[in-house]
Amino acid sequence: MHSNLITRLIFSFLLGCSWLSRADLYDATLAYQEADYQSAFTQFNHLAQLGNADAMYNLGVMYLYGQGVEKSTADAFTWFSLAHDFGIPEALQTAQLVLQQANGHHRLKEAMRLQKDSLTKTYLLDLTLSQLEKKETVSAVNKVVDALPKYPEEAIRQGVEGWVWLEFDIDNNGKAINIEVVDSYPKHTFTASLLNAVEKWRFSSAKANHSLIYHFATYKGEQYHATLKLQKKDYEQQLMLNIDAAEKGVAQVQYNIANWLSMEDYNAYQLLRYHWRTDDPSNRLLLAAAKNDYELAQYRLAIQLLNRDEKELATLWLEHAAKTMNIARFRLATLLLQNTDEETALIKALNMLEQAGYAQHLRAIILLTNTHLNTTQNLEKARYWVNQGLALDATHPQLLLLHAKLSSSSAQAKQLLSKAFQSATERGWSTAEIQAFAQQLK
Repeated sequence: MHSNLITRLIFSFLLGCSWLSRADLYDATLAYQEADYQSAFTQFNHLAQLGNADAMYNLGVMYLYGQGVEKSTADAFTWFSLAHDFGIPEALQTAQLVLQQANGHHRLKEAMRLQKDSLTKTYLLDLTLSQLEKKETVSAVNKVVDALPKYPEEAIRQGVEGWVWLEFDIDNNGKAINIEVVDSYPKHTFTASLLNAVEKWRFSSAKANHSLIYHFATYKGEQYHATLKLQKKDYEQQLMLNIDAAEKGVAQVQYNIANWLSMEDYNAYQLLRYHWRTDDPSNRLLLAAAKNDYELAQYRLAIQLLNRDEKELATLWLEHAAKTMNIARFRLATLLLQNTDEETALIKALNMLEQAGYAQHLRAIILLTNTHLNTTQNLEKARYWVNQGLALDATHPQLLLLHAKLSSSSAQAKQLLSKAFQSATERGWSTAEIQAFAQQLK
């Protein structure tokens, strides 16, 4: 049995070197192959907490033979059983073999029950797909002024496809403000084009934290279609390499393919859809990437769940993404601040915002200043953070308004309001809040 188990562990995740920018399962497997069992155990254990079935199986192997951890038949049985529950059919037979060769069956079953109880959140995360099947409940905002992003000529000529993911607020004028680029593929190819278009858009109503993924597909460029037949062989070979990497568990590739499969107009869609014939392949691959600890996938799932009002499940994914992503820290804090009656929620929200703020995340700084001004009423901290924000954008209308509210004199406040009004007018932003506070000063 030992030989078969190790074969699975070592050969499940052999990957091509070009995709190693983020492949935790691969890194853990490499560590195991190099007999760095402590490192391998730590990484597998982390992925197992995300519901990664292969990591669970590999933990079973390591507990069974005492590699990087104290030998424990009970824990080996537990992890093999969990691996089966999370989608590895053959893990059940392995668990049964462990059980047959061990004494104290009742003790093993009790250990398994306790371990499962400790992974309640993991099971909840596994409900993600079923929750994503629900219709979105968040009210959509409609564009009342539209402008089509220009497809870059060089991208058309080369047949390059991709996407840009933006998040922003919509003010009372229906204008997108505080725009943030969450992701773009390929990097920088389409971003400027979309930002130029969004600057012209106007929406039907105000909204905080609006998320937009815009897909650029080459069907918009006739020139590429004329040369597609010549490029098709290389194109398909590249796709097959990506399919192979995704099958082997490379999270970044799984995430990218999830994006390709979400848009039928992509030239990649038909070939990829032929390979992934299951229902909802895009979200399935997105979940696989999230379980492989790819933060963008975790954050994407969280946003989709928030759009379905699944706040508890969204919060769990945000907590994972917030370990490294400032925008995830910001969005997690916005959820936590909805429970300001709970002191622990407020403390955690402030901690998330401070982490993002120290990393110069502007939207987090604005929210942090607002929270200290209106909730904690810690004016010293509010002044500190508004100054940090103005160091990043000295004419930001919202920050200038906050600075005015924190001013010690009416004259200074009026001066700052004048700057805020002028800046908002130049940017096309709403001046309603600025004018309302100006009325209070009269």
